[in-house]
Amino acid sequence: MKGILKVVAIVAGALLVIVVAVLVAVGYLFNPNDYKAEIAAAVAKATGRTLTLDGNLALSTFPTIRIQVGSATLSNAPGFGSTPMAKIGGAELRVSLWPLLFGNVEIGEARLSGLELNLARDARGRNNWQDLGGGAGAPAGGAAPSSGGGAANLNLGVDSLQIDDARVTWNDASTGSKWELTGFGLNAKGFGVGKKFPLDVRFALAGADVAVKVAANMEATITLASDEYRLDRLVTKISGSGRGWPGGQGDATLKIDSLDANLGKETVDLNGLSLTVLGITTTGSLKGTKLMSSLSLTGAVDIQQFDPQDVLGVLKVKVETADSKVLRSASAKANFLYNSKQTGLSDMQLKLDESTLTGRVGLDGEKLTYALAVDDINVDRYLPPGPPSGKTDAPKNEGSLDAVDLPLDVLRTLNADGTLKFGKAKFSGLTVSDAAFALTAANGMLKLTPTASLYGGKYGGDINVTVEKTDAKMTIAQHVDAVDLDPLGKDLLGAQYFTGVGNVKLDLVATGSNLGAMRKGVDGAVSFDVKNGSLEGVDLWYELRRVRAVLDKSEAPARPPGPRRTSFSALSATGDVKDALLTNKDLKGVLDFMNITGSGTVNLLDDKIDLDLKATMVDGPKLQSDPLMAKYAGQSLPLHATGTMAEPSVLPDVGALAKQRASDEANKALDEQKQKAQDKLKDKLKGLLNR
Repeated sequence: MKGILKVVAIVAGALLVIVVAVLVAVGYLFNPNDYKAEIAAAVAKATGRTLTLDGNLALSTFPTIRIQVGSATLSNAPGFGSTPMAKIGGAELRVSLWPLLFGNVEIGEARLSGLELNLARDARGRNNWQDLGGGAGAPAGGAAPSSGGGAANLNLGVDSLQIDDARVTWNDASTGSKWELTGFGLNAKGFGVGKKFPLDVRFALAGADVAVKVAANMEATITLASDEYRLDRLVTKISGSGRGWPGGQGDATLKIDSLDANLGKETVDLNGLSLTVLGITTTGSLKGTKLMSSLSLTGAVDIQQFDPQDVLGVLKVKVETADSKVLRSASAKANFLYNSKQTGLSDMQLKLDESTLTGRVGLDGEKLTYALAVDDINVDRYLPPGPPSGKTDAPKNEGSLDAVDLPLDVLRTLNADGTLKFGKAKFSGLTVSDAAFALTAANGMLKLTPTASLYGGKYGGDINVTVEKTDAKMTIAQHVDAVDLDPLGKDLLGAQYFTGVGNVKLDLVATGSNLGAMRKGVDGAVSFDVKNGSLEGVDLWYELRRVRAVLDKSEAPARPPGPRRTSFSALSATGDVKDALLTNKDLKGVLDFMNITGSGTVNLLDDKIDLDLKATMVDGPKLQSDPLMAKYAGQSLPLHATGTMAEPSVLPDVGALAKQRASDEANKALDEQKQKAQDKLKDKLKGLLNR
């Protein structure tokens, strides 16, 4: 037995010596440079390209297999110019010989330097690599591509993988874009199948408007047999500049705890993502399936609290708001979903200053659907500042709606169905609660159906918008029922001008490209009625008595103490609106000492009023309280209302009164003349009869 083993050992040793001798002989006797022409011819036959091997080719086989390639170029595709598509400065591969004999590939070193790739697409959409490897990349004979890795039985290890100074350019004639990647470097050490190894990547990328420098380090695990790839503790630092970079210049940091990708199963699982840019830190997670067939993604995102004003400052964007204290704090978080049929955010929680928005929003095909709710917000604080006003009692920290342009392009293509709710909101000076705004939009037509609780009453109706080429037409059918006018007037006009319980109905049409233009051109009809209220700031009873004293040349009454007020039991009117001018012809008011009728105009742009009124004195306790006024019971008195809705003035029309008195005196004198003539005539007739 020992003899047999000895013979086997001698034979095996002899075979090993022969193999080594052959490999050494190949290394010394075989010169790969002698086959450059054959290699170039084979490449030309397979690809139609020209391979130029300028550098030296080297091959050694013992004690390791070493393959070295000097500089080489590969020509471009026809129609893409004379610049080579690919070029390398040099490449080297060292493979351990002994493990290779047992089916294991152990690469001591793999190095590529001076790589240059010039990738391009022409105006017709053809690229300069699609003719390589079988045209468009379809497997020969129509065979389906393998779903797994192509190295199922390959036991591969690499001590050192290094790529230095690589450069890639991309020119797209179809879009006019151009990108250049330079200084690409990759270093990996201790790479093995299923083995975690350190990996560092660096490069610079520049386009027309932006340039970035990227440096990333991580731990990687690659299992080729099952197409599994994993990255751990990824840290990427990005430094950007140019017009396309937010703020013109800045840094960003991307971190990932773990990233698992299985290309065979088409899955990806990302955890512990953190992105910091512009002082904003965003964290999240991601799961994906069917990566190459029908991509589906789910995950979560959390934008941590930041100061929007600081971000706007970095971006060099100046946003003026009515209240300079807003846009100081913001954050957001939500779960997200993406697949071929829908994209959406759910469990949303967006915070801006003291307001919080919750709900969901999604895109089903091309249709936007949403259900959102805001707890409490003052929209007026975020509007552009209003023009300087001479009103000392004007509401503070409120902007002008006239400066808001309509997003016509967005409205024209909007396809939406959703509801936005407010627990409490202030808008254009008005405070509403339990408000809901239901919206449907399609084909440039929008319908908004608002409802709300408003100062003890209800608000509702429809707003329809039709988007034209350069503007939009808006029809407003709104009604306000049983609203307390006291707090409404204070919020809307900045002070108390009316009290009572009122109803308002609007049927208006407006056209324009912004809210200011729409206000100026508004047309339609308006009606209102108020019960058991008062007109504040005007004491009509005192003013009438004061004018009576002037006309009667008697002592003027003393102004009563307390606020000036004119109470009424009912007040109503209807009117037509043309170019924001409201014309009324049926104003009616019932006071405890007179009834009022009248007509006139109200300018809805500057709130100026011009009303001619007729007051008919009504006998009663109020009128009888002043004996000098009681004699006017049943008589009519002309009144004139001027000023603004904020500062109205209602006074007797002295001119009309003078004309009326002059007419009365003329009629009285005429009556006296008639009476004298009649008396003379009677005397003459009496004399004749007595003869």
